[in-house]
Amino acid sequence: MRRVTNFRVLVIWVLVFVPGLVYAQSNYPGAALFRYACQENGIQFYYQEAPALQVTLNDIAAPLASAISVRHNLPIKTAGEISLWALQSNELQIHRNADPDSSKMVYSSTICGEIASSTPAPQPAGGVALAYVQLDGPGRALALAAVTASGQVAAYAQVLGSGYALALAQSGGAAAGGIHVVQPGENLFRIALRYGTTVSILAALNHISNPRLIYVGQTIVLP
Repeated sequence: MRRVTNFRVLVIWVLVFVPGLVYAQSNYPGAALFRYACQENGIQFYYQEAPALQVTLNDIAAPLASAISVRHNLPIKTAGEISLWALQSNELQIHRNADPDSSKMVYSSTICGEIASSTPAPQPAGGVALAYVQLDGPGRALALAAVTASGQVAAYAQVLGSGYALALAQSGGAAAGGIHVVQPGENLFRIALRYGTTVSILAALNHISNPRLIYVGQTIVLP
């Protein structure tokens, strides 16, 4: 005679809430992925309950002010696969770099207190802005450079992949001759002599590590 035993398996699901974390109700796809906790003068972000990125309110202030001013979203900080951005809408966006659209979460910039805005010293209107991107293979790149009418500047360059990006913004009423394109036979010394400046100033302004190595077609920003 066969004895049949019925087993009942009781499955208990336990949802653990970490004290201090804010679980936002939102339609953004990242609402199920990201949490945050306010700290003294800063914010700790969590990805799937693990610490992912930490910023101070001072870290946020300048990029947020620039994003609002130039009307373009700007990065604040990247830690591993997670990035935090300042949005032109006066908000913060955190996401995974691999799939930002499907993992983003957007918060008010004041989730942990008012962000002190820094008012730059008055600057002459005008300036020069240069942004250039080159990808040598698969990847993504961003280069942004802008000078507002009041003289505020913003410059950012990032490459995820193989290649390079350049972004430079300079205020101070720079004229149309503020950029020189290297011609055949020119070197940095001749360019500096032509515009009444020095090789060291041009090298520093254009982030040229070896002043002997410039190439035809290269854009040189002048002081």
